[in-house]
Amino acid sequence: MIGQFAKTDVVKAYLDTPIREVARLMADNQVGLVVLVDKKDPLKVVGVVSERDVVRAVAYGVDLDKPCDLIATKNVVALEHDRSVGEAAEAFRRYGIRHVVVTKEGRLYGVLSIRDIIREEAVLREVASYYEWTFEPGMSA
Repeated sequence: MIGQFAKTDVVKAYLDTPIREVARLMADNQVGLVVLVDKKDPLKVVGVVSERDVVRAVAYGVDLDKPCDLIATKNVVALEHDRSVGEAAEAFRRYGIRHVVVTKEGRLYGVLSIRDIIREEAVLREVASYYEWTFEPGMSA
């Protein structure tokens, strides 16, 4: 289950947090993803900002004092905490992402990064097993 590997000390911000401040949160906390939450409900995910989003903003000259809402991903890839590591690995591959938001009953529980799962040999075995059971021989992933 991915809940056991997810980081639950999630770095959070709001849609109106300036891009510069989100970048500072990433640097200060050494994370690659900030989860954007509703001001009235800090467990309701409304978006995410990744390092890639910040880099694109800098590259295209976006005013870093503007709200991060301008660069946020609002169609968040989230998985429930009791999903398998194989399912998380598939989400990383399918969507070309490095982080998934982990939820419990639809509410913010944590964040799982691709680094979190590649550190554990047992996790890698579970991922391999998932792909063995999910795809028939000769199928491409």
